[in-house]
Amino acid sequence: MAALPLVLIIGLDREPTITLVGDLRRLDCRAELIVWPTANLRWRGPRPLATLVDLRTLGVDAARACRTVRSNSTLRKAALVAVVPEQEAARLDLSLALDDLLLSPYRPSDLAARLRLLNWRQEQQESADIIHAGPLTLNPATYEVLIDGVPIDLTLKEYQLLLFLLRNSNRVHDRTQLLDHVWGGDYYGGTRTVDVHIRRLRAKTEAAGDLIETVRGVGYRLVRSA
Repeated sequence: MAALPLVLIIGLDREPTITLVGDLRRLDCRAELIVWPTANLRWRGPRPLATLVDLRTLGVDAARACRTVRSNSTLRKAALVAVVPEQEAARLDLSLALDDLLLSPYRPSDLAARLRLLNWRQEQQESADIIHAGPLTLNPATYEVLIDGVPIDLTLKEYQLLLFLLRNSNRVHDRTQLLDHVWGGDYYGGTRTVDVHIRRLRAKTEAAGDLIETVRGVGYRLVRSA
C-alpha cells in the first residue's frame, strides 16, 4: 500500500485551521497540525508534499512562519503554500517566496486539485533530477542512493563524491580535481583521502558492478552508459 502524502499545516488550534486539517484527512492525506508559535519548526520527519501556512489564523505572524519554514533544511525542499482569504490575496507579501496559494473560502474539490498539482510537480522535479547508473539511482532531492531499490548508507563526503562522479561520468578526474570539487579548495588534507573514499564507495556500491574505474597514473572515472 502506498504511503499517504504528508501535508503539514501551520496555524492555530482553532477554526478555520481545524477544518482545513479535517478536509485534508478526508482527502486521504496524512495531515499534521503544527501549532504556532513553535520552537523554530525543528522538523525531524520526512519531507512533506507541502507545508500550508494558514494566514487566516496567524495574522501578523504569518510572514515569520513562512520564513521559519524556509530556514528548515527539510521543509524548504517542499512546496510552501499560503491559505489566504480571497480578498487579501492581492496584498500578499511577494517576498515570502510562496510556491502557491489556496484562496479561502475553498471547495474540497479545489483543495484536491491543488494537491494533485503539487504532487505532479514534485514527481516531475524528482524524476528530472534522478541519476541512473545501471541498477544504481541517486536522487539529489532526497539524498537517497539505491541499488535495485535497496537504499545504501553513505557518509556526506561519500555521497558528494558519488554525485560529482555521476554528474561528470565517463570523464577522468585526477585526485586534485576531486579534492577541489568535493572537499573544497581550502582543504589541507592530502590526496590520500580521495583514495580512501573511492575504496569505501566501491565497497558500498559493488552490487551495482564496477562503476568506478582507476585510470593508472591519472585518477578515477565513473563509467555510465548512455
